[in-house]
Amino acid sequence: MKISPILFFICLGGCLDFGQDLELIPPDVTDKELTEVTRRTGIEFPEGTIGLGYLFQGSGIDDALALKASIPNEERLDFLKNEIFENGDKSKCSIQIGRERAWWKLEELKERVDRKMDLPKGRFVECALGKENGKWTVYVSWMST
Repeated sequence: MKISPILFFICLGGCLDFGQDLELIPPDVTDKELTEVTRRTGIEFPEGTIGLGYLFQGSGIDDALALKASIPNEERLDFLKNEIFENGDKSKCSIQIGRERAWWKLEELKERVDRKMDLPKGRFVECALGKENGKWTVYVSWMST
């Protein structure tokens, strides 16, 4: 018996186990979300970091997340010691998982430092740090391919 390719992909899609999407804004962006971003990206956030927006897209084939957070001014230099800033590609960030969200204002960053990095197992992360409204603000995009 020959199965139509379209029918095959419809059945395959119905068998795959997708997660859920989740979007949080303050005050609901907690240390739990920061820890999850660290687990996936390797980027460590200093004590006193405040989450300003979090988006996890788990309902598709490939997971993705976006985070916006404010770090304490005195922690900026230590934050720049994260591996992505020390060893990452210095190209301007382009994948912006959160770009359609009201809280995602990456293009407004001043004194901006951008980095990109391939991670093991087909994962990719970008991070930008800069001043927004007088505070050091971090934007992170992560995706699994």
